[in-house]
Order: sequence, then structure tokens, then C-alpha cells
Amino acid sequence: MGKRSNILAKVAGLLSIGLLISSLSGCMQGNAATDIEYTFVTVDGIIPPSDNTIKLVNSVFYKNFIGGDWRFKGSTRVNDTINAYIQIPQQLEMSQSAQENYLKMAICPSVQNTQLWNEIKESKLAVHIYTHKRKYSTFVLCVSPTKV
Repeated sequence: MGKRSNILAKVAGLLSIGLLISSLSGCMQGNAATDIEYTFVTVDGIIPPSDNTIKLVNSVFYKNFIGGDWRFKGSTRVNDTINAYIQIPQQLEMSQSAQENYLKMAICPSVQNTQLWNEIKESKLAVHIYTHKRKYSTFVLCVSPTKV
């Protein structure tokens, strides 16, 4: 019985350490997710989109891809371009130019989405579709109604 209680004590100690590490990890991740906004200026003097702009783009696309097989996988910021990524289950059976036209007409945010376009301002919005890897995506730059 002495060996068994010793083993149980060691297991309990390891579980306690594991719980402590996971809770500390959660604290650090929680701190990383705070709403700190940074302003970056590139070499060309272009100010990239803000964190709030990225959040707005994400919310607009998430709402559009709640149901169905296409999944919005988030957006990233590269210089003055916001890249929105949509994963599709299989390649579209249409030419490259037809896919690009489809993305521009059906997937890019419409003119009526004035809040989004006003927030994007001088930045660019690129919509990407891909099946397995983002680097093999088909993409278009959406035309901003504020720049027409």
C-alpha cells in the first residue's frame, strides 16, 4: 500500500504541474490577444491597415461563410494589402479568368458595404481561394467603390 500511495502522490504532483503550466500558457495567450493597436509605416510611406480594419474584414467574411462548404480562414496584412483567405473543398471547374471574374462579382464585398470600404481607405483588399495550401491560391484585388 505504501508504493501505491507514493505513485498516486507523484501522479497528483505531475497533474498539478501540468495544470499550472497550462494556466500560465493561457494567461500569456490571453495577454497576446489584447486590443493593442500599432501603427506601422513602410519604406514607401504607406501606412498598412490597422488591427481594427483586419477585424472588420474578418467579421464581414465570417458572416458570409457560416454555412456551406467554403470556409473563411482569416485575413493577413502584407504592407498595404489585406489578404482574405477562403478554403474551398475542390478546384472550381472554370478557367482562371472565369474564377477571377467570379471572385470579383460574387465574393468581393459589394458597394453597399460602405463601413468596410470606408475603413479600408487607401489599402487594397485581395480575396484568395485555395484547396489545400494558401500559396497555391487564385486571387483577385477587389475594386473599391471609394476609388472608382
